[in-house]
Amino acid sequence: MHRKSLTGQLGLISILLLLIIIFSLLSPNFRTLNNLRSVLSNYSHIAIMAVGVAFPIILGEIDLSVGAIMGLVGMVLFNLLLIHQLPAPLAIGIGLGIGLVNGLLINRFKLQAFIATLATLVAYRGITYGISGRQLFPETTVQAITDPLYLAIDTKIGVLPYAFIYLILLVAVTHVLLHNTKLGMHIYATGGNETAAQLSGINVRRVRLFAYAVSGLCSALAALIMTSRMRSTQESLGLSFELSAITAVIIGGVSLRGGIGTTLGPALGAFLAGTLYTGLTMVGVTTYAQPVIVGIVLLIAVAYDKLLATRQRQRQLERGAQHG
Repeated sequence: MHRKSLTGQLGLISILLLLIIIFSLLSPNFRTLNNLRSVLSNYSHIAIMAVGVAFPIILGEIDLSVGAIMGLVGMVLFNLLLIHQLPAPLAIGIGLGIGLVNGLLINRFKLQAFIATLATLVAYRGITYGISGRQLFPETTVQAITDPLYLAIDTKIGVLPYAFIYLILLVAVTHVLLHNTKLGMHIYATGGNETAAQLSGINVRRVRLFAYAVSGLCSALAALIMTSRMRSTQESLGLSFELSAITAVIIGGVSLRGGIGTTLGPALGAFLAGTLYTGLTMVGVTTYAQPVIVGIVLLIAVAYDKLLATRQRQRQLERGAQHG
């Protein structure tokens, strides 16, 4: 599994480098340091969300609520800072708690992950509007966050934005967790075959709770970055970001069938899509055509995933025939 993952990541890196070379040749503005900084800044929060949502997908499930979690946490951050004058990072714990709620709903009520997180997507978005300090206290609409410590969250070191550095640390920690810990082995085992995992003594319910907690936590981290960058928030923060994050995960080689994938792949997938969008804009491709092109890339990734799954089943059948 590690060898296949490494091969897939090298393939992603190769495609990303090829895109960079092509767009650099087609547009001189693409190869500037300002553009590099812009791409790293604009897509690091998507990559962070993708790393989080990769955990449920490795389980063979999904989390459609990550964009709504981002919006809700962003509004809580805004309210804490401008209305209650409380430390904003407290809201990070809310993201983790909301992720746990998703896992509890699936565990307790035996709901499909798609249905459960689709419902919480709507609920969390509604709560965001309900607690909006911008609506309840109109004077805050024109106020900006001025807390210097909070604003320092999204600064930069040279060409590297802090958000990208957070992403590197997150990928490193989650990679070690997935590949070098017992919990990581349990996550892959559950995603590969939940019934077999249960029979082998793995606490599948606890593994699921952990996966959704990580997903919620990463969405909260993305909200922290975005509100620091904007010095404010809005009720629609994170709207449709779940699609961007899931797209990055699929492009990054995480199998929708579960049991296969890494957290580096989704991060690379986010920047591959970001490079594609940025490059297409700079070479003059209309914004209406850009999603179509990215959609084609996504279809190719899904088709490749299906091809790999088919080959894997064929190998299993061949081994079974040989042993039989």
